[in-house]
This record gives sequence, C-alpha cells and structure tokens, in this order.
Amino acid sequence: MYYIVIAGPAGSGKSYLTKALSEWIVDHKMDVTKVNLDPACDWLPYSPDVDVRNYVDAREVMGRYGLGPNGALLVSIDLLVNHISDIKAEIEAERSNYVIIDTPGQLELLAFRRSGPIVLNSIIGDSKAVTLFLIDSFLALQPFSLISILLYGVATLIQLGKPQLFVLSKADNLSEEKKAELLELFEHGAESEV
Repeated sequence: MYYIVIAGPAGSGKSYLTKALSEWIVDHKMDVTKVNLDPACDWLPYSPDVDVRNYVDAREVMGRYGLGPNGALLVSIDLLVNHISDIKAEIEAERSNYVIIDTPGQLELLAFRRSGPIVLNSIIGDSKAVTLFLIDSFLALQPFSLISILLYGVATLIQLGKPQLFVLSKADNLSEEKKAELLELFEHGAESEV
C-alpha cells in the first residue's frame, strides 16, 4: 500500500482533491481506499471507505465533555489513538494499491499536537507515504498569508517526518493575470511588497 496524506488549511480543497485523485486512480485501473480522518465534518464530496466518525464523533465529544467545536475536535483526535488498530485493520482489509487520507483543516492537529502525527504514523506504519500540503492559490497571492501557510506546512513536515509536496490548489479559478502574478511571486519573491 502507498499512502497519500492530504493536508492543508480549512477550505484549501482537501476533500475535493481526495475525490478527484481517487477517481483518477480508479480510472487508471488501480484500487484506492479513501479515509476520512476528520471526526467533525458534516459532509464530504466522496463516500469514505474508512470513516473515523464511526469511532469518534466530535459532536458527541462536544456534548459529553462540554467543549466548543475546536476543543471537541482536539479531544476527538486524542481519542482516536484508542482506535488506531481498528482503523488500520479496516484500511488493510480493503487491500488497495493506494490509500488517500483526508485530514481535518485545523492545522494545529498535525503541526503542533502529538496525537495527530501519532494517529497518522501509526496507521501508515512502515508503508511508503507522501503528504500533499495544499495551499489555496488565492491566499498564496498575499505574501504574508503565503509565508504563514508555508510555516504551517514546514511544521507539518517536521511532525510527520514523511516526504511532502506543496500543492497550489484552485489555480484553475485564477485569471491568467493572477496566475502570472503568482508565478512571479514564486520565482522572484515579494521583496518589494513585504
């Protein structure tokens, strides 16, 4: 099995990339398992083969412990540690060539807390893996936003310890002028704007 971890800030297109990438893999006659690792999501554009909400639901955690939505998500990921072997067994039972793991958009779960990387690395084990860290192209046009997102990405890289690619998402929604501006920013930096 080869694992593809989809990470990035909320709204960067992680779930839609999970859907599109899984469809592409199937179109190329390979098997894929889609894993939803977000215990707080309400809706997904794909049907997960393995869904952590079957083990821990952030809304139930919110009510049980009297937490707000962010605190409930943090505690939910902490509680997932108790279900790692079941989640891993579910994934392995699929016997797929590829496993795509769609992560929550709350970046501190992977970048700063121990439970997120523990859950992911325990599921992946010794298998080959890569993280695709999404950067919303519209945010990348703003140098300060881009730097902040890149720092989150580097923190995620360090925490997970897996190869990682930074991926610009939603670039197809940019005008040609904005695409050129973004390319200029990546090739020559933003010294005059910072």
